[in-house]
Amino acid sequence: MKGPILFLGIGGSGMSSLAHMAIDLQIPVVGYDKKKSDITDYLVERGVKLYHSIGEIPLDGIQMVVYSSAINDKHKDVFNRIQNLNIPLKHRSEFMHLLVSNQKSISVAGSHGKTSTTTMVSQILTEVGLDPTIMIGGDTSLLQKRGGKMGKGDYAVYESDESDGTFLRHKANIRLLTNIDNDHLDYYRTRERLEEAFLDYMGFGSPGEVVLFVGDPGIKSVLEIHYRNLTFHNELHLNLLVTKSHTNEEWFSYFLSQFQKQITVVLYEVKENQLYFQLENQSYTLELPYPGVHYLTNGLVALTCAYRIGISPSQSSQILSRYIGVKRRQEILGVWNEVTVIDDYGHHPTEIKMVIQSLKDKIKNKGKLHVIFQPHRYTRTKLLLEDLAKSLLGADFVFLLPIYSAGENPMEGITSNRFLPYLTGSQTTMLDGNIREDLEQIKSHLNKGDLLLCLGAGNVRDWGMELVS
Repeated sequence: MKGPILFLGIGGSGMSSLAHMAIDLQIPVVGYDKKKSDITDYLVERGVKLYHSIGEIPLDGIQMVVYSSAINDKHKDVFNRIQNLNIPLKHRSEFMHLLVSNQKSISVAGSHGKTSTTTMVSQILTEVGLDPTIMIGGDTSLLQKRGGKMGKGDYAVYESDESDGTFLRHKANIRLLTNIDNDHLDYYRTRERLEEAFLDYMGFGSPGEVVLFVGDPGIKSVLEIHYRNLTFHNELHLNLLVTKSHTNEEWFSYFLSQFQKQITVVLYEVKENQLYFQLENQSYTLELPYPGVHYLTNGLVALTCAYRIGISPSQSSQILSRYIGVKRRQEILGVWNEVTVIDDYGHHPTEIKMVIQSLKDKIKNKGKLHVIFQPHRYTRTKLLLEDLAKSLLGADFVFLLPIYSAGENPMEGITSNRFLPYLTGSQTTMLDGNIREDLEQIKSHLNKGDLLLCLGAGNVRDWGMELVS
């Protein structure tokens, strides 16, 4: 490609990852994002010409424009300019598939755990010397401040985002699915449509490998509903990760009887921060440096994928015992007056419950768990209000920030105050969004040995960073 590629919304985690991959291929990159950030600063360091006003971008010589779903109707003028100049316009999912078209692709999907599981698969493949191409929707030290890189090996590992339905445009050679939960219903409208999209992603009528964590109720439910109508491609191999209790299910018996030669079964159980699993009549143990059952089950999905491409479970388990993690996933920001301050991206009820429970298990009776929670998006808050509020009940103290809009317009009657009726009986304080004034309130509740968790997908991390600085 002779001229530069223009990335609209280049500061987003997925878009920045793709931009880094283009830079690895020595393709010139121009970017637009209305906000300056550490992400955009690093892109500039790597040679990106960055614009913060979309009207200032010169389109002469641009060979292709890549956009994300964050670029919407508010940007009609620039889309019209691009189309009038006959410049190819690609959604980020289309561009990613162009990048990995010459490699064997491994996609990771699910309502939760995509980033962690993609990082785990990537770490395994990297440490055994396979040099994969990697696209992760988060910041991990595996890739040194960026979420994407082009590798020279046979495999490409990428996170497959279901938020706007574009994850169905490409059927990867190996498709991993961690779970199905009620998220992005602003796009799908109903649970049924969401489940249909994930069923399509599994691609039973397509060749390749599918790894399903059936310990998840959402995946199990979809299999129960649809199993007699599924058509297996004769080149598809299904990997079912199940507990012993699932082996008595009618759908499980049906799969085994109908598709014996196309199925690998992984039996597992979790006890005290360790996962025990059985594969091909061999027993193994998985233990990770991060607390929480969800990390262990994500690890099981990752090592099952690795097993199916020839990496032994014992080797994968050893690599994951030093799993490096992802920024904003139980990330320790520092310590203030012997209070550990942690940041986590969790913004859906299931994620919130998981991280609160894992940290409560970690702290046990040594101190209290204080949570600064920042609701993310008005649409999500409206749809999941009661579940979001109740997911916070495991914390000892809850500090509620105003809703982080993520570019959405405010919705009448949807504010953080709406959480209060569901939090009766718990110690809850409303914050006004002024970091220094908020922290004066928060500090008065903190004692030696406590944990302070900054929770949400917006900028709640800033409160923790200010405290530890």
